[in-house]
Amino acid sequence: MQETQGFLPISGASTSTATLSKKGFGEAIGVSPGRVSQMITAGLPVEPNGRIDPARGRAWVADNVDPNRRRASVDGSPLGFASSRAEREAADAKTARLKAERLEGNLLDRKATLMAIETRARAERDAWISWVNRVAPEVATETNADLGAVVALLDRLVRDQLATLAEMTIEGLAP
Repeated sequence: MQETQGFLPISGASTSTATLSKKGFGEAIGVSPGRVSQMITAGLPVEPNGRIDPARGRAWVADNVDPNRRRASVDGSPLGFASSRAEREAADAKTARLKAERLEGNLLDRKATLMAIETRARAERDAWISWVNRVAPEVATETNADLGAVVALLDRLVRDQLATLAEMTIEGLAP
């Protein structure tokens, strides 16, 4: 007699070929055969031949097993032990890969990098603003212009340029 794992019979069509063994039912809902035996002891309905009707079994699990403790897939979705374990192993592998790359020096700390960029940008801004006061007297002397007018003009031009640079995004800088 062949087991039909993963397939449910059409409602009302309960035949002996539509039943599953403990192992088959356990695989269908994502639990071990030992857990299926525990469920049988607790009242999971079984056929006289010891096999389990999948529809009745899933209904019993949905009604009698606490959803917070249930790993079983009673609605047919493949959320059993194997997929949970695979997800955990994939996450562990990703974590290990990131740790290795960090130890090799291939990764930068995002927070520290952004802080360094911001600190550098502030220092450059302050340097340009102070440049106006350092250069303006020399420009005024060379051009015989009014010092106040030269300071005002250079200050306005430098601040306009800084505003233009501030609008530039990091993505705009990428090659």
